[in-house]
Amino acid sequence: MKIVLPLLASLALAGAPAARAAEPDVAALQSEVQSLRAMVLNLQTRVGQLEGRASVPAASVLPAAAPAPAAAPAAPAIPQAVPAAAPIAAAVPAPVPAGYVSPEAVLRSHWAQVRPEMAQAEVTRLLGAPSKKFTLDGRTGWYYVYPGIGSGSVFFTDAGRVSSTHAPFGWGG
Repeated sequence: MKIVLPLLASLALAGAPAARAAEPDVAALQSEVQSLRAMVLNLQTRVGQLEGRASVPAASVLPAAAPAPAAAPAAPAIPQAVPAAAPIAAAVPAPVPAGYVSPEAVLRSHWAQVRPEMAQAEVTRLLGAPSKKFTLDGRTGWYYVYPGIGSGSVFFTDAGRVSSTHAPFGWGG
């Protein structure tokens, strides 16, 4: 019993430096946070420029960083609440130019103009070249793929005229 107690005490004390070595370096973490904050600010500024907005001042986007301590504290630090950065969506969007029509609206309009008995050349003029041409049950079909919107198809008769369509906008479009 006299030997067991000192042995357990020495093992417990030997584990403390190993546990402390596994703790993250506070200064390194603060440096990484600063680097990430700068990266977010840079990205937000670039998005603003791409969207035609003026750059957002750094003070309104990111909270001020606490200065790094000279030496890491001996006891683990209690995390401090950091105010959230302003979301990008909070910025004012760029004004839409007068007369602007979105590409999706133009595409919807063109699909609405495709009618039964329309020639293949007219379909190509409205919708462009199909993503894929295929034959299904002896009928020619054209398949159109629009990333982020959907896919549509046009089927033709033996005479090369539109027999049916399925627009890429789902049930509502």
